[in-house]
Amino acid sequence: MTIKELHSKLKQAYTVNNLHIISLTLIDLYKNQQFTVLRKIAEIIGDTVSIEIKENGKGFSKFMMLYHPDRCNHHINEMDKLALDNDYDGLLNYAHILQLSRIEEIANSLNSFEDVDYSPVYEWDFRESGFTVSDDVEIKKEKKFTANYCNFYDAVKTRFFDNTEMEFPWWYLEDLDEIELASSLIDNLEGAEFCIHTKNMDLSDNMISDLNPLFELSLLEELNLSDNRIECIDVLSNLINLKILNLADNDIKDITPLFELRKLESVNLTGNKINTKQLKDLIESGVTVDF
Repeated sequence: MTIKELHSKLKQAYTVNNLHIISLTLIDLYKNQQFTVLRKIAEIIGDTVSIEIKENGKGFSKFMMLYHPDRCNHHINEMDKLALDNDYDGLLNYAHILQLSRIEEIANSLNSFEDVDYSPVYEWDFRESGFTVSDDVEIKKEKKFTANYCNFYDAVKTRFFDNTEMEFPWWYLEDLDEIELASSLIDNLEGAEFCIHTKNMDLSDNMISDLNPLFELSLLEELNLSDNRIECIDVLSNLINLKILNLADNDIKDITPLFELRKLESVNLTGNKINTKQLKDLIESGVTVDF
């Protein structure tokens, strides 16, 4: 198979509709505590991606990072870049989805999995998690003005399961290496402290003011905190591996904690009232600054 053919097959597989079917099937298995079936599915795709499902279901969150519909555009963009670079091996890392083209049948054959009616998936309403899917499967972002705000932990459960009552032990957060919770109505970061292996986190367009729960997340390399209510960024000085930072549209005046970040490559500070001398000093340190 040529790289062009592989790229085409993968783009046909990575659709919002297909990701909905896969993620709904996996979530149903998780809800019914069919962890053995989940483990077997992890083995099926084991040639290209490693997922370890523990006896209590720990590890399931990695499935959601692979197949959640919210990540459709991200996967497609990454595959497009790999195709442009003629990176065949890189594209093969996405080929696991091709092995799940008939995931309902796979689940059935593994453990007499009860059939689920997936016809409503085309108009499934995800308003609580910040987007809707219409009949033609187009995603529409919408900002809520009357909904209740939540903490980081509940936002994760809403994003993964559309249900804050879903059992989701805090240690599952340790499995996540990438988190996207933009426009999730978060007003505090309770629970974020458990994401100790996360490298990429998007918390933009929320109501966050206190960054203290991020203090121990020293593996973070990319962090988007734009469009929040942040004034103090002292905590960020402890994120020693941070390379890319977005702090646009907050209430930040003092950026001296950023001078402690030796690996920082770029930072967006637009929409803040930063001291001119601090901006100049940061630029002279070699950091690319938008302001």
